[in-house]
Amino acid sequence: MNLSSFEKRAFKRFLLVYFAAITLTIASFAALLYDMELKNLHERLAAKLHDQATTIAFGAIDAQMRGKPFFIDKTISYQLFDAHGNLLKGNFVALLPNKEGFFTKDECAYYVNKAARGHLNIYTIVVRTCSYNQHKKEILIKNILLTFISLILLLGIGWYLGKLFLEPMKRGIEELDRFIKDSTHELNTPIAAMTLALSKMKQKDRYAKIVKMSALRISKLYDDLVYLNFGHTTSQENLNLEKIIQNLLELFALNIEQKGLHIKKTITPCILKANPKEIELLIKNLLDNAIKYAPFNSTISITLHQCHLSVTNTLNNEVPKDLQEIFERYKRANSSSGGFGIGLSIVQKVAFKYGYKIQSSIQERKITFSILFK
Repeated sequence: MNLSSFEKRAFKRFLLVYFAAITLTIASFAALLYDMELKNLHERLAAKLHDQATTIAFGAIDAQMRGKPFFIDKTISYQLFDAHGNLLKGNFVALLPNKEGFFTKDECAYYVNKAARGHLNIYTIVVRTCSYNQHKKEILIKNILLTFISLILLLGIGWYLGKLFLEPMKRGIEELDRFIKDSTHELNTPIAAMTLALSKMKQKDRYAKIVKMSALRISKLYDDLVYLNFGHTTSQENLNLEKIIQNLLELFALNIEQKGLHIKKTITPCILKANPKEIELLIKNLLDNAIKYAPFNSTISITLHQCHLSVTNTLNNEVPKDLQEIFERYKRANSSSGGFGIGLSIVQKVAFKYGYKIQSSIQERKITFSILFK
């Protein structure tokens, strides 16, 4: 499923939250399971060592009472101490522990038993096994593997559920795009007829100028929609950016006048080889964005120096929280200035096609969009 940049970010956020949640949950269960298995290991080793110590104690009692030889299984690791703590016999070296019952020390598990009760002068029996750490490591590795496998499995389920969740949204956006494409086709004929009729009219009448500017605005929207949905494949040619900016300012002259805006221009020559329609769309949308969101009676600064174009306007009360988001299609800086949220998306699309660098910044309640035509 092909996703837009917005959908990809939403999908990544969902996966991040989902992954964090299941990681925390699985880690908690893994820690609990590890603790339970460790306790179970202690119980099993304690039972095993207890049986070995008891077997030695009963063997000592039986040997003394019946006069039998006293043998200890060679597989048992043990020590025998008298009443004063002196070592009688043993097959490992260690000091007499000062505790009874089961305990662990270093890498071994011990069990201290006094069930011999002085038979054969044996008062304390110590048995041990040094496989404790090995068993502990095996439990840890098993838990880590189970945790990893569970995370992979649940992440796969989350991936599937996320795509399933985004599918209706994807269909809705596709239907919206299809509607825009169909509407764009229907707009072409009346726009062309209106523009042709207005070109034949005398331009002395102010109302005729207003109608012409309105028709040109509709034509601009049509061009935007066509470019967004169908793109352009026309050839490239040498362009005079200074002339393009001047022509576009004439296009927006009525809008500038209605808002009482002051245009401050600092323009030096720049010749660029590109598709004229695309570059005109790029600059047109930058200017339109500045005019649309600039407050009444404010100043818009336009600078073109060494093929580096900057457009700066004062902000209204509502300041964009994320400058990257306003380049997304249908995303508007605020809801009070109209528009469809496609202008800056076109700017980004054209810039990306030609490899132009876009910069945006806010300083002292002024927003600047810059394009480096290199």
